[in-house]
Amino acid sequence: MWSFEGDYRRKPQQRLGGASKTKNLERSELLNQLKSDREERERQRRREAAALTIQSWTRAMLSRKRTKQDLRQQFDSKLALAKVRGISDASAIKLVALLIRIFNAKEDCERLLMTCQLVVREQRQLAEWICGSLQRWMYLVPRLSNMALKVVTHSTDEESPVPHAPPLRLLEIIMAPDNWSTKLSDANQQLFLSTLYLHLINGGYYQQMVHLLVTRIPEVYESTEAPPTPLAESLLNLLMKPLTFACAVNDSTLLSCVIEELCQDVFGGAAHSQICNFVIPCLASSSKYKLPMDRIVAVLGCRSLKFLDSCPAPSLLYSLLMLVHSSAGLMHQGSNTDSTSDDSDIGNTSSDEFNDANTLCNYLQAISDLLGGTTSYLISDVTEGDSEDEDDDSMDSSKPVDPVLCKLAEECVSVVNSTEHVGWLLSQVERQVSPEVLLHFSRLTHHLLTAPSLQLHQCRLLYSVVARRQLLRSMWMVLSSLQQGAPLPGNISTMTSSFGVRGAPLLQVLARGSPLAPYERDTLVPLLATFCATLTAVLSTLHDSELLGDQDETGGRRNSKVSQNQLPFTVEELVKMSASLRDVCVGLVELAHPDMRMSAITDTSYKTMWAHCFKVCVGVVRQIHLRDTRRMFCPEGHWLSSRVSLPLGNCQTAPFVPRTSRRQRRLFMPQRWLTRDELETEGPPLSITEQRRATILQELPFVIPFESRTQVFSTLVASNRSMSQMRADFNEGPMISVSIRRTHIYEDAFEKLSPSNEPNLRLRMRVRLMNAVGLDEVGIDGGGIFREFLSELLKTAFDPTRGFFLLTRENTLYPNPGAHHIAEDYQTHYYFIGRMLGKALYENLLVEVPLAGYFVSKLLGRSSSSVEFHHLDSLDPELCRNLLYLKTYQGDVQDLGLDFTVLNSDLGQNTIEELIPNGSNIAVTNENRIEYIYRMADYKLNKQIAKQSQAFKKGVADVVPLEWLQMFDWRELQMLISGASVPIDLEDLMDNTRYGGTYNAEHPTIQAFWQVLRGFDETQKRQLLKFVTSCSHPPLLGFKVRCNINDNFFYQGFTIFLSSKISKYFMTNFLTLNPLRVRPIVLRHELSSLR
Repeated sequence: MWSFEGDYRRKPQQRLGGASKTKNLERSELLNQLKSDREERERQRRREAAALTIQSWTRAMLSRKRTKQDLRQQFDSKLALAKVRGISDASAIKLVALLIRIFNAKEDCERLLMTCQLVVREQRQLAEWICGSLQRWMYLVPRLSNMALKVVTHSTDEESPVPHAPPLRLLEIIMAPDNWSTKLSDANQQLFLSTLYLHLINGGYYQQMVHLLVTRIPEVYESTEAPPTPLAESLLNLLMKPLTFACAVNDSTLLSCVIEELCQDVFGGAAHSQICNFVIPCLASSSKYKLPMDRIVAVLGCRSLKFLDSCPAPSLLYSLLMLVHSSAGLMHQGSNTDSTSDDSDIGNTSSDEFNDANTLCNYLQAISDLLGGTTSYLISDVTEGDSEDEDDDSMDSSKPVDPVLCKLAEECVSVVNSTEHVGWLLSQVERQVSPEVLLHFSRLTHHLLTAPSLQLHQCRLLYSVVARRQLLRSMWMVLSSLQQGAPLPGNISTMTSSFGVRGAPLLQVLARGSPLAPYERDTLVPLLATFCATLTAVLSTLHDSELLGDQDETGGRRNSKVSQNQLPFTVEELVKMSASLRDVCVGLVELAHPDMRMSAITDTSYKTMWAHCFKVCVGVVRQIHLRDTRRMFCPEGHWLSSRVSLPLGNCQTAPFVPRTSRRQRRLFMPQRWLTRDELETEGPPLSITEQRRATILQELPFVIPFESRTQVFSTLVASNRSMSQMRADFNEGPMISVSIRRTHIYEDAFEKLSPSNEPNLRLRMRVRLMNAVGLDEVGIDGGGIFREFLSELLKTAFDPTRGFFLLTRENTLYPNPGAHHIAEDYQTHYYFIGRMLGKALYENLLVEVPLAGYFVSKLLGRSSSSVEFHHLDSLDPELCRNLLYLKTYQGDVQDLGLDFTVLNSDLGQNTIEELIPNGSNIAVTNENRIEYIYRMADYKLNKQIAKQSQAFKKGVADVVPLEWLQMFDWRELQMLISGASVPIDLEDLMDNTRYGGTYNAEHPTIQAFWQVLRGFDETQKRQLLKFVTSCSHPPLLGFKVRCNINDNFFYQGFTIFLSSKISKYFMTNFLTLNPLRVRPIVLRHELSSLR
């Protein structure tokens, strides 16, 4: 066949098999055959080499076996001869040397035991032998002892375990040279014991002793210092022999080796009941064993992370805490958290070992590292509705969890958080305060704050720092002094950062959104998080008068001097600090949403650390900003950030605003790819800039001007309303039509506008009002009747006489804690009232409903457990004064006879509720009074009205998404509801008023109308505004155009029409949007008579 590839010649077929006619091989077949022949020859060579190796090993093994068999026969003959005639020094040396040479744990077990018995029987002569041939016996005795321990520990799996008495008795004899009949010199005795202990420690001495304790001692179910068996006492003494000797001779090499193995094998085995309930209590309380706690703490501080690879963290931490408690004199001072011992007394009982700053730093570092590993064994009982990233950082459910270790971890956290330990630790930190000590202390507090089983208000260490507020000032000074690239306190690393300029403060680096080097992160983040959490706790229990002084009648500060006992910062320092923390929060937002370049260096393993730091930083900035909204001690524009802006040029869409239908990107995590279903349902993902803006609007909205946020909110509401009420202007599409009796406006609305009847309250609503006799009132609802209906409905619903809301001392409204006595389904009523208020916000209707500040804060979706102590002054002034008195009480608080309970009186019935579990049995003391104040304020401001607030919040969110409301603080949200409490700008009203009929701006009647209005005082202007718009407050953005949506302009000003049919009244309201019908007049004094 012809080839179409250009090769038209036929290639000759080469036969490499020669001219043989019997078999002709192709080239490929020949090559394969040659290859297989070579491989077969190679396999043959390997078989021959393997056979030689096996034969050589077999001959050697048989030779060794014969040799050992001969040696065993020699050993047996010499041993039998020694039993009959006794033993000499030379024969003993040869006997032990033969045993070391032939020893096999399975075959020579009996020979070893008989040798041990022989040596123990000749213990008097053994002392002479060692003194006469010290060098030989220094080699033989350690190896004989090590072999004896191996035989005892490795035989527990057999049916008949090896007797432990001869080997342990041998150890007791050779470890006590002071009891020998023939004494060694001090130098030789130290050399002999040092060699013995080093060999035993390197051979796993402590691991073998722990194995004997666990397998030969029965379970110990309760903590005891009495040995459960004689063997337990003997093993405990053997455990402590090396440590006691190393401390006595001050051999640093041996002591470090002993302590390291002791921590890893003994302290790390505290999960066993024999160690936890017998060994540790004996070491902690017995005066017989003086533990070198400074060296133990130093070893744990340097190598705690190394130990975690081989032993569980809860065991090490529990052992350390028990020993330190004993050394500091904290044992048996009280196990309950309601101990009444004074912190200063606790600090004075500490030993001299912790008077060294290095020892304290080592202890803090050890306990913080171990606590970090211990918290992974804790099971969180907190179920937060706003928990994010359910699939992140969660404990692997497939990994088996030891219940003993979980229980031990809970006990460790309880001990660390106990009154005794916290008081002693803080007294030590105060006495030896330094940047290094504060750094390690902040790491410990940070681990407690991030522990899953503890909430913020349960961290006693944090609230004890609140009482020692000079530590707070020291923390801020250290934070401000940390510089990039400079040596950091508590860190031996000399690395320099790869980012930024050397010498820049770390807070400024973080405020720029620049990443930190690992050692800078590990230094700054725990200290910053601890400082912010502590400052939040301090501010939450401070009244405004304590922080800023008393307020005079003009709103100024009558006494601006802040007591150093209340807050260790002046107002000016607090203002500067808030500006720095505000910038840090903005920088953390940029780190939380890194761009593509920064995503490559984002370490997701530290997500929890960064997320907690961001949470507490935002919390303290909100706290200071909240104080500023009440007392305005910061300069104007202080909270605005130049690094954050909103693109308001096109206000038709605001894609950066959080939406409930969109899955939010996780903080401090690189951007992930969306699936096809997510792209179809949620749309394209937000850009990095939009995600940062969304986070800012959710967490730190006050860094953006209020007018910009209000414009965004108005745009969102108007856009959503135009979609929901698209064809309502033409009486098409879904619409809500209700008939309401004016005399029963709340009851009818509650029934007809319930979720079962009207599930979608965003639709256009038309209302028909009926008079007292049941007849429809004249008029067609063009918006005015609905506005009047909604205004009267909310006025009736919030009326204190109805009982669902009560008045504070400042005449603001909050939910009635006893609403369950008014209606069984009281939560349904609060849900309905919330929906109606949400409808007013949705329809841009201002209603004069003055809500309490702390109640409005709950509508913003912030933490439901936030406490503002200042609000107690308006809610319960007497309780607030009593708590302030308790806070500054100079005597013993326990003399006041308080406990963690509260007395409630509902309809004449008194009930007692506990603020914490078992609160009736826990007295309020000088140490826990801050916690008592916090919990009392939390109960009054949160827990009493939790169900009412939650139902009200859900009702508002049914109409207006909470994500939109979270752009405002409580005062700004009150302005959204009721309007701005500012004077009415008459010029703005004139510029934004439209005229109907023959009226225009130059008409004489209009000129007279405005002339008379200029003569009105503020009260009369508000009365006119309320007559027209149902609210006496002007709109937030003034009477100007709010936004332009689909070429339809929405005005907030008046619309004045000509009225020729009305002769009795000069002005009448109309049933449409902000109208005013004015009858033409001639004389100005006729119009001025309206005043």
